[in-house]
Amino acid sequence: MSFKHVFLWRNSVSDIPMQTAFEDITSEKHGFSVDELLTPLALAVIIDNKVRDPEMCEFKNQAEGLLDMLEYQGNITPFTIMDWYSENEFKIQSAVRGRKKNTFILKALTRFSNNLPLIEAIYDSMLAISISDKEYHVDESDLIKSAASLWGYVRPPFKIMPR
Repeated sequence: MSFKHVFLWRNSVSDIPMQTAFEDITSEKHGFSVDELLTPLALAVIIDNKVRDPEMCEFKNQAEGLLDMLEYQGNITPFTIMDWYSENEFKIQSAVRGRKKNTFILKALTRFSNNLPLIEAIYDSMLAISISDKEYHVDESDLIKSAASLWGYVRPPFKIMPR
């Protein structure tokens, strides 16, 4: 498996490039790269600073379902999805902890603005990941609230857990 493809986030939080286990796979149907699609889902795992097994399992399931729904071709398996996560976890964690956190999140969420079925699928996936560990924290709520606001949804009325 080649890790040669590097997706650069222009004007992003840092100059650390996103790494991907997926060569240069872009959906012919939608035109988005795997990196662009998996970053919002990874944010839902990383945002609360507690990566738990249920969230990782749900990330893998949601990512695989999303890429399958969008008819991505190539070597997309649970293993390559988890490799992608491992390769990009530090980059996303750094961005979420950095002073340009909101800019990073905004860029990750706004690239899908004209594709309603894709937005719905990503929003549902992010929500499923956020609640998969049976805890819904303030940071997760803020992320879901941002996505809901950007995409025209109402934030779900889940109880927010104290820290």
